Amino acid sequence: MARVKPQRQGIHIDMTPMSDLAWLLLTFFILTTEFRPPDILNIDTPSSISSKKMKDIGTMKISIPENGKYYFSMEEEKYRVPLLNAMGEKYNISFNTKEQNEFKKISEFGVPIQQLKQYLSFNDSQREKLEKSGGIPGIPSDSLRPQIVEWVFEARKLAEQNNDSLELEIKGDQNVKYERIKNLLDRLQDRNLNKFKLVTVYNAGK
Repeated sequence: MARVKPQRQGIHIDMTPMSDLAWLLLTFFILTTEFRPPDILNIDTPSSISSKKMKDIGTMKISIPENGKYYFSMEEEKYRVPLLNAMGEKYNISFNTKEQNEFKKISEFGVPIQQLKQYLSFNDSQREKLEKSGGIPGIPSDSLRPQIVEWVFEARKLAEQNNDSLELEIKGDQNVKYERIKNLLDRLQDRNLNKFKLVTVYNAGK
């Protein structure tokens, strides 16, 4: 007599807990993510055949738009306030807590340190309007005391004190005058700051 085979039943997996977990994680990341402030500069960088990507952390950057002005920024947020205070001590300028917190948030600036307190009192829309009107003078780079190089020098000194390192990136517009690039490189070499990377757009040559 033939044996009766038991009927196989399909496996049922309740995906409701997994779906709930996915939504909880998505909500968590949306609420905790800090979005990067928009760049105030529009720089058309030159092309190159280098495909090496720039780092997102451990860097500082000097930007030079077409008008030839110098701007400074730093990705390492933990060094921003100490750097501001170090530059303030160098130029006998003190920054209060509100100004320090505001400096910590801005992505890029291009004013002499003597005007930085006023710049920090503006909101994002006022800074953007000031940039579009040409009211931002750029960070000085004269040979006697080039402030743009002082920002780089003090930033690297802070990193070294914490057994860390900061790479310097130079992002220049392809239409900026060569004299402005050369002047910056000369000022950096005056302080033995000879290691940096040039930001370009990858072009495979096709």
